[in-house]
Amino acid sequence: MTPVLKSMLTCPDCGTQTVETMPTDACVYFYTCTGCGSRLKPKHGDCCVFCSYGSVPCPPIQMGDGNACCAAEATSMVPEVCSLQPGAFQERMAEIAALMQAFGGVAERTPDGVALRFKKGEGLRAALDTLAEKERSCCATLEFTVTEEAGWISFAIGGQAAGRTALEDLAARLGVAPLSAELRAGVHRSELPRRKRKGRQ
Repeated sequence: MTPVLKSMLTCPDCGTQTVETMPTDACVYFYTCTGCGSRLKPKHGDCCVFCSYGSVPCPPIQMGDGNACCAAEATSMVPEVCSLQPGAFQERMAEIAALMQAFGGVAERTPDGVALRFKKGEGLRAALDTLAEKERSCCATLEFTVTEEAGWISFAIGGQAAGRTALEDLAARLGVAPLSAELRAGVHRSELPRRKRKGRQ
């Protein structure tokens, strides 16, 4: 059986429908609606946004593969690089989702991996510093850095070549476009601080 890779996501907040391509080896835990900008995450009991809001469930569920990342077994929902138990992993993802919702967070790809960028707010820096310490203790092969610039705070996630697979898995779970795809306009990149390019005024 060949799984269907296209699924139409319907935003529960505004009703916007968008056809997206589903990864075959990772759960997409977050998705930013291209209509209203709402940050979607799976409903309780679902492994990914496609299983909660898509016209077609994710490929591992279609295939009934018990060893897939988001199939029925709870242990498969945790990335290999992470030492957390399934329940604790779900709580950590919910913690990240809450921060992104509260502080207008945006996930984007960077040259070194992935970054979550937030508008500055009271208590945010302390929360991100705490999150970074938690992540360092359970994802030893990745690097977590918190930096501030021009009204924004970035939570950067990177790693060496050996950790690239883990980074791609994490990027997919955060709803970041794969390397071969361009980021959607609905991610609101225009609001982010622009970095100056060398050789340009």
